[in-house]
Amino acid sequence: MASIRRALVRRRPPNVAPQPARRKVGAAPFLDDIKPSMYEIVATGGPSDTAPQVSVVVPTRNRRDLLSDTIGALLAQDMPPGSYEILVVDNASTDGTTELLQAAAMSSPVPFTGIRAKRNRGPAVSRNTGVQNARGKIVAFTDSDCVPTHSWLRSMLTAFAAGVGVAQGRTTAHPAQGQPLFNHFIETLDFDGSYSTSNVAYLKEAVVEAGGFDPGCSYWEDVDLGWRVYRLGWEAVFAPEALVYHQVLRLSAPGWLLNAWHYHIWPAKAARYPEFGRYLFCRLWSHPLHPLFQAFVLGLTLGAWRRPFLLLTLPYLFFPFRQRLVGRWPPLRAGAHVARDAVALAALLTGSVRFRRLVL
Repeated sequence: MASIRRALVRRRPPNVAPQPARRKVGAAPFLDDIKPSMYEIVATGGPSDTAPQVSVVVPTRNRRDLLSDTIGALLAQDMPPGSYEILVVDNASTDGTTELLQAAAMSSPVPFTGIRAKRNRGPAVSRNTGVQNARGKIVAFTDSDCVPTHSWLRSMLTAFAAGVGVAQGRTTAHPAQGQPLFNHFIETLDFDGSYSTSNVAYLKEAVVEAGGFDPGCSYWEDVDLGWRVYRLGWEAVFAPEALVYHQVLRLSAPGWLLNAWHYHIWPAKAARYPEFGRYLFCRLWSHPLHPLFQAFVLGLTLGAWRRPFLLLTLPYLFFPFRQRLVGRWPPLRAGAHVARDAVALAALLTGSVRFRRLVL
């Protein structure tokens, strides 16, 4: 049976069905879809006579300025220059990313490859392209809005004991950046079943065996691949010392609200992978604050019929709002969060009906 554990500490998860027998390596339908005619190598640099142990794959699209920080952090890893390589897969950017990759390759002390897709096919195809061109036995993924810490790769490699197929690292908001009201960043503080590609590494053999990233799982191709690898019998571990900072992205008000619609894919995750359900709050909620908002809505609805039901609104009013009203214009901030929580609830209900799995 596969197990999920912290790096170097075994921990068998509860209520997991026995894993199927290991498939033969080579069953890679999505990886096989990647053809050389779909992309071109636009930049190469660093030593070419090395055998890197790990390949770092970074997909990107129109994030030239953020990507520069990512590349700088990868070049500063405390690893011998020949022990890892960097592959940046540009998803048909139009902001001068090619020129940035060419400049980075010219001065890179580590093997560096810039790949440009001939058209935008999405991040899953970009990552599969990176895997197809990777030479390392381990493939590490991060994103072009992330800044790996100095010891990220070295810490990640220590997680790969015998039988380990995937290691999830720790991701936090960039500590040097403030957090405006309308923002986005990814946070992974413990193993949460997300296998977020902001900070994850796989044995390349396991990725090939699982078939690579599924482009049909838009916005959850990372979750899908992680659980397919796990179901093949590979172990999954959490590597807390492998730390990546996620840049705090400033969003427009409409963009911030619409970002909450991504919750509609949570029922799809739980429907396809029932094991993912144990990482939900009480196996039902996608976020610990969601039951408070749903009780608030229920209290308002039933309160028009019986006043005592209004008591259901109090936990949401006092607990989350105390955290959210810090800063200028408290009434506007409160209204914005109510609107976002409403969008999230609508998304979850829509997804629950569509995928026939209730997640709230």
